[in-house]
Amino acid sequence: MQISLSHDMLAITLQEDAKTFYFLQNLAEKNFQKKIGRKTKTIIFKEEAELVQRRYFLKLVSKIYQKKTNDIAVCNKIENALDKTIKISLLKSNQLLQHIDIKMNIEDNYAVVFSIGTHHTLLASYLKNYFKDHLIRFRPKYQTITLYPNSEQTVCLIEKLLLQKELLGCFVHFDYNKQNFIDYKKALNSKKSKRNHHHALFSLLEDYFRVLECKMEDSFETVRGNYLKLVKKYHPDSCGLSHGDLHVMYLKKFQEIQYAYEMIKMHYKNESALRIA
Repeated sequence: MQISLSHDMLAITLQEDAKTFYFLQNLAEKNFQKKIGRKTKTIIFKEEAELVQRRYFLKLVSKIYQKKTNDIAVCNKIENALDKTIKISLLKSNQLLQHIDIKMNIEDNYAVVFSIGTHHTLLASYLKNYFKDHLIRFRPKYQTITLYPNSEQTVCLIEKLLLQKELLGCFVHFDYNKQNFIDYKKALNSKKSKRNHHHALFSLLEDYFRVLECKMEDSFETVRGNYLKLVKKYHPDSCGLSHGDLHVMYLKKFQEIQYAYEMIKMHYKNESALRIA
């Protein structure tokens, strides 16, 4: 059992220990809502409402690790990783880690585009969570994630991400122009960047308002009213599990509505903060 800690993730790697892996995976399935996974990998994202479950889960991992290594110092770090994403991987003998190439480009000196290829499902979920509180557009057709920065903290997050050598249990390499990125950091605070921010933000929000069947000039009360009507209409339970294809369609639409509402709600909060300031 190997433990790796970064600024945002606790990675637990189990070598030829399927019993422990599936035990932890099943426990995560029962206790955590915000997670993604495959047969040999599970990733649990932080949710404030699940703090008690996370504390119990990490104490359990700590006990398992202590039995295998008796390293008290690492056990303490595991139990204190409450604010980190948790990744559990099962590594089989002679299993080679996959290599992922991610290309990063900067559009109009503002929006950052990650070309993530065929690995888009897990990577998209990971990057959305990594850049939480940011406006993000995921284009499955083009296998890209577009990030719209909202503060100087965005650049710090990007820099930390580019230093990653291993991600989601795979070797990762970011392909980007270093000089362009240096220039981008400088330009982020320029007037041109602010204008680009306005136009890019307007374009992105327009899509979210369209999902909620609203207009940009509508009040938050109108937006919320439409949101409540749509989540009730497209809730997956409303069509029943027996209608397989329809259930999948409703689930996808429901998630799209939820995400659009969260992004628009963030926009209204930012607008209120600016008016107060």
